[in-house]
Amino acid sequence: MTGSRAERRSAGTETLLDVLLRWTWIRRRTPARDIADFDAGQPLRVVGFTQTIGGTVKVSVGKGKQVARSRQGYLRLAIGEAPVWSDARGGRSATLQAPFRLKPAGGKVRLAPKCERYELVTGAGTYDLAVPKQDAELLRHALGGGAGPR
Repeated sequence: MTGSRAERRSAGTETLLDVLLRWTWIRRRTPARDIADFDAGQPLRVVGFTQTIGGTVKVSVGKGKQVARSRQGYLRLAIGEAPVWSDARGGRSATLQAPFRLKPAGGKVRLAPKCERYELVTGAGTYDLAVPKQDAELLRHALGGGAGPR
């Protein structure tokens, strides 16, 4: 990952410590703060799930049938850089090409009730993406306009 500033987690990317802080009523980051920080040049890392970014991984379900498996990973967003998807496991990554269009897709995300599904249309193709509902506004801002070149 290139860039001079270290990335930080977005508001929707929660760790166990974040959950404990929420239970003790200690304030956490907000989506509005994420957008302000992004516009100020802070790179952000958004957790998500995909089946198609970086190539499809198929798993056998028996009788010779295979289905695409959802993979967890991170989308790195920074002003002046192309968004980069990195799998949490497996070392797979992909740089997304502009122009971008983000369209809501229906349906629930299995085992992730706090996430929303999107169809991400890029210069290289169309991908599925599921991100936390808290990070949806940041994603729309970063990929669909706002301050600075993308």
